[in-house]
Amino acid sequence: MSRNLKDKYDNVNPRRAHTIMSAEDAASGRKSYWAELEITGSIRNVSPCLWQLTHLTSLYLNDNCLSRIPPDVAMLVNLRSLDLSKNKLRSLPAELGELINLRELLLSHNHLRVLPYELGKLFQLHVLGLQGNPLNKEILSLYGETNGTHKLLTYMLDSLTGKSFFFLCWPRPSTKVQAGRGQ
Repeated sequence: MSRNLKDKYDNVNPRRAHTIMSAEDAASGRKSYWAELEITGSIRNVSPCLWQLTHLTSLYLNDNCLSRIPPDVAMLVNLRSLDLSKNKLRSLPAELGELINLRELLLSHNHLRVLPYELGKLFQLHVLGLQGNPLNKEILSLYGETNGTHKLLTYMLDSLTGKSFFFLCWPRPSTKVQAGRGQ
């Protein structure tokens, strides 16, 4: 591989190892399997096809200009790491709570003011990045404590359960059926 081509693909993030298949490997019929995908470069939209890559275990969409993530993100059921930091997100879909295999969710440096309570269902989450968001004081207070991620997720799950409980227990309006004459 020429030096210029190698420089082009040098890894700028030491947390992620990049493997590039050589022309010789491709020519010999070597198959590639990739479970991680990184898309950066100030993109504003991603193709709907992205959400069909259900084999992905890591998705890095950081350092872009994304203003929303669609509910279809829930189709990425094997994700363990999702990096959405340094975008322009103002809200998150509740469906993020369906990604039960997530261990790392990075949301730092966006425009998030609230978080969906459904994040409380992410029982395997160990790393939650929220720095640099204008979140409310209650969330920031919990997050800043020792074991803040766990405490925040517990609070969110309790709030979600309370919300569901409220709707399940709320008395339904009675619907009386009156039989009229001739019916």
